Amino acid sequence: MNQRERFLEVALFGNPDKIPLNVGDVRPATKRSWVKQGLPEGVNVIDYLKIRECTLGTRGITSYPSEGFEWSPSQHAVNLGPIPPFEYKILHEDERYRIWVDSLGVTQLGFQDDWKHGWSGFATRVFMDFPVKNWKDFEEIKKRYNPRDPRRYPKNWDRIAKAYKKRDFPLCILIRGPFWWTRDMVGLKGIATGIYREPELIKEIMDFCAEFHIETLHRALDDIGGEYVILNEDMGYKKGPMIGPEAVKKFMGEAYRELVKFFNDHGIKVILIDSDGNVEPLIPVWLELGINGITPCEVAADMDVVKLGRQYPNLILMGGIDKRELAKGKEAIERELMYRVPPLVERKGYFPGVDHAVPPDISLENFKYFVSLLMKLCGWED
Repeated sequence: MNQRERFLEVALFGNPDKIPLNVGDVRPATKRSWVKQGLPEGVNVIDYLKIRECTLGTRGITSYPSEGFEWSPSQHAVNLGPIPPFEYKILHEDERYRIWVDSLGVTQLGFQDDWKHGWSGFATRVFMDFPVKNWKDFEEIKKRYNPRDPRRYPKNWDRIAKAYKKRDFPLCILIRGPFWWTRDMVGLKGIATGIYREPELIKEIMDFCAEFHIETLHRALDDIGGEYVILNEDMGYKKGPMIGPEAVKKFMGEAYRELVKFFNDHGIKVILIDSDGNVEPLIPVWLELGINGITPCEVAADMDVVKLGRQYPNLILMGGIDKRELAKGKEAIERELMYRVPPLVERKGYFPGVDHAVPPDISLENFKYFVSLLMKLCGWED
């Protein structure tokens, strides 16, 4: 099997020859630590470990800014960001702090150590201001999200599409889900208060999320399709979701339904929510709306993939291996993997990996041992 076939077999609860690894995002601070431990400077961790063929092998076709960053659209992907992006500018800085506006128009305060020499991968910030405070602001920002703007597609899209049609790897459509999209515009506090004070505005912003992405991505999916979708949401705290099931149905249900129908109509059967924290109370709602997978399943937030797998037998699971245990040594790593991986491989529908970004307290040696054991459990080594 190639990577595309293998992905679909796992995701659709089939019979793959091996289980692809989703080993986790290794952030810059971790890579810098690992360079001191023997990782060659500038070498990709996947290539260093010689496991590229064992991984998901996913490629994405979308580009958009994230909070905090100065952003330049990819010349090889569909542009889902604001056109033009907001002007990135530093408003104030001293030895310890900086205040700046990013390409989404979000004003924030952060530590210089997290940003001055390149993003560390683990940044604490205070969000000070957001671009949408009322209907007028929303109508203004909508002008930056014109789905028919010709700049949304690369000039050589036809050539890119032709190459993607021959793919032997899974293609992912990564977008901001309705919650994340709205939070980028009004902030978390704006959502929390807005669903009571200005419910029509919050609902309209969330509905526009679906409208914009459907119209923008129609050409791409007509041309090349895709294997799976990830809706970035990040709507959970350690103890539970930031918005309850009834509010999700009321404010986001229509947007989710429209997005799911659009992707399903284009042959995409695998649609996952990416959210930190404990979002278990929302799983029944997502399943009802046609969303059939979650990632990264943070263990520290009581997202136990073994228990979730039993409770929701048709739910696709990705991640779920406790990063804290990987920092403790080989015995802890073995205990963690043996608890989670074999029963979920037997259950099917599971892509094993770290339950979020790989932090620098995990040594390179421990990570190598984690990967080697995971490969054995997933059929890559005897």
